[in-house]
Amino acid sequence: MQESLPISPSLLYTLAGVLTVGGLFLLWLAPRLSPDRRLKGAAAWSGALFGVVIVLSGLALGLLAYLRQQQPEIVRPPGVVGRPAPELTFRLVETDEPRALSDYRGQVILLNLWATWCPPCLAEIPELNRFQQAYRDRGVVVIMISDEPRQTVLEFMQKRPLEAVSGYLPEDVRWPWPYNRVEQARPTTFVIDRDGIIRETWPGAADFSQFEAAVLPYLE
Repeated sequence: MQESLPISPSLLYTLAGVLTVGGLFLLWLAPRLSPDRRLKGAAAWSGALFGVVIVLSGLALGLLAYLRQQQPEIVRPPGVVGRPAPELTFRLVETDEPRALSDYRGQVILLNLWATWCPPCLAEIPELNRFQQAYRDRGVVVIMISDEPRQTVLEFMQKRPLEAVSGYLPEDVRWPWPYNRVEQARPTTFVIDRDGIIRETWPGAADFSQFEAAVLPYLE
């Protein structure tokens, strides 16, 4: 079973960026540690070597965060799967109308919690669009919700249209349990059956075949 990242991916990416920039600064500074501004002497070479190590550490940290989010597995955390999905209220991005998960009761819901700044989320969008197109007429609704400002998501959708129901979380609303799992891993996905029961949930991006495997058993 795959564990969620212990801290927010955005924080990991920020830390990776800080390390990379800090390492590049050391590489820039290293030659200036010698009088003739060359890599000469123990101090200059040590600074350059330390800078290289920090840059590589930053790149490795960024890559690790990305790869962990790219390798989802369907997981069944205790107390989540098999119980009624708690209510989640949000607003539609296009019209700003209020909505709730219960408004879609009777359909199989593929609930995807995402963000425009999240690379795995962006890679997953074509798969979500394709899945919604393929199974809309069979009672599947894909709902994508972000906790970013409405205008941010609206501008994104103008460049990359979404086939899904697109919602956002108002600034004064926090993710309720168990949807707050998205604070540790984005995207985070939930499959909710026609009776409003959570049947699957996993962190990280998935593809069309994974969506089919998770959703189709609940279309009967």
